[in-house]
Amino acid sequence: MSNKYLLLILVLHVFVSTSCNYRGIKERTPKEFLNNVVISKKEYKKDSVEIIKQLEEFLEGHENFFYSKEYYDSTQLFVDSIIYSPDFNKLVVFLITQNPTYRQLGPDKKHKWYYNANCYLGIRHDGKIILTSIGPSIRNSVDKDKLTKMIRDTYSSIYSKFKNYDGSYMYKYNVGDIRFWDCPIWKEIEVKKQKKEDPNK
Repeated sequence: MSNKYLLLILVLHVFVSTSCNYRGIKERTPKEFLNNVVISKKEYKKDSVEIIKQLEEFLEGHENFFYSKEYYDSTQLFVDSIIYSPDFNKLVVFLITQNPTYRQLGPDKKHKWYYNANCYLGIRHDGKIILTSIGPSIRNSVDKDKLTKMIRDTYSSIYSKFKNYDGSYMYKYNVGDIRFWDCPIWKEIEVKKQKKEDPNK
């Protein structure tokens, strides 16, 4: 897998990342609540590489987002962008996958590749980033650039409108809003992590 990691490192977005580095979030989040956190290129690249390695493990084990057999050894994974909390201990990761179209149930023979996108939340714990897939995923796009815009728009606009079965709002704020980092979802992730470490809790 070393050659694949080398390729992934080369194509990772290693420019300075901010939480408002795309139009959707700027337009839909009140100015006073914009998350303007900036991280160095070096740290961004380091996190990107760690995230890709962890996602490769999920891929190999067909875990959570990668449950489908459409994902296989040659599936390419790309970190589209990372959004950080002010203390850098919480992250939002936009992921894009690339597969050959013959892996689709109904192959689009006019294109060589198709792309899926998903969102992960990350928490730093003991020096590592623990990732949790949250969805919703966007699938079967043959236009990578268009998919990038779609995944960003989804989480910068309609994400805050997701509701629980009881009608309450699941997240309340979009990922470009500084208040997002205090949403209940982070506590839920922490509880799940603790239960996984100790099923008796």
